[in-house]
Amino acid sequence: MPVDLLNSTKELLSRELGLCKMLRAMISRELETIVLDGDMDELLRILRSKDDVIAQLQLLADSWQDLLFDMGIVRPQGTEGLGRDIRAMFPDDEELPLLLEKTRTLAEGIMKAEEEAQAELEKHAAGLRRQITSRIHGRRVANSYAKMGGSSF
Repeated sequence: MPVDLLNSTKELLSRELGLCKMLRAMISRELETIVLDGDMDELLRILRSKDDVIAQLQLLADSWQDLLFDMGIVRPQGTEGLGRDIRAMFPDDEELPLLLEKTRTLAEGIMKAEEEAQAELEKHAAGLRRQITSRIHGRRVANSYAKMGGSSF
């Protein structure tokens, strides 16, 4: 296999690792914002930033498809065994398996963290719904009391 395909593979893996690390940090910040801060403006800013990183990862996936085609590997995106096939293309390279493993491990961590962030956001949203419902009920009670001649402050 030509050296340029190996270098291109490593470059894409390095770019993917960098983007995945950014995404992982954003998810951590998202969790912190949901659980500790409750700052919806910050949460929305983080979500927009995550969208930008995800868009970059999608563009990178297109680059992967082009490179895989150049390698003669034609399969649907996200197919199992792709890392094995790439390693088989460059069996003598020692760095490539490490990059592939780091990428796989980080991607798994991102999926778990994203699930946790989603669950926390759902809990937070449920709590907000309860608060809003409680406040609406409280206002109705106060309005009824005032209509019956009760004092208002």
